[in-house]
Amino acid sequence: MKRYCLILAIFCFCSTVRAQSISFFDLTNLTNLSDGQAHTYLTLGNVFKHQYLEEVDGKKIEHFRSRSNKVKEQSITIGENTILSNGTILRTVTYDTRDPQHIVNLIAQARRAKLIMKFQGQDAYNNIYKFDNEFYFITMLISTTENKGSVVVTQKEFAGY
Repeated sequence: MKRYCLILAIFCFCSTVRAQSISFFDLTNLTNLSDGQAHTYLTLGNVFKHQYLEEVDGKKIEHFRSRSNKVKEQSITIGENTILSNGTILRTVTYDTRDPQHIVNLIAQARRAKLIMKFQGQDAYNNIYKFDNEFYFITMLISTTENKGSVVVTQKEFAGY
């Protein structure tokens, strides 16, 4: 009996060590929030900490990094956006990780969310996965040369019917 309890404890410990800090649903939702709301969302969860702020072309780009030392480094960038002529703001959220398995998990989540995979291919440095729907254009990259991956979620202009 002790042996089974020990195996169960080890299995639970190993499954939490590789935990991913953010889901596909969270990434898409971050694009719908204002920069202030996204900042609050990321910091209140106590999963990400504000790393630094930079100004690029008059836009304040915020960088966040995972707090936990138990998982490989993960970072999120918010603040990149495009302002349309009608005043609508289309936001972009970027997620980077040092664990390619996190990107594989996000690809599976995107498929479960019924996003359409528009492209799957490879270049000299990355395996490339592009998803699309009415609201988002998503690019997922898994490096073939280094142990890392990234996801870029960009809002699309929605033309109502």
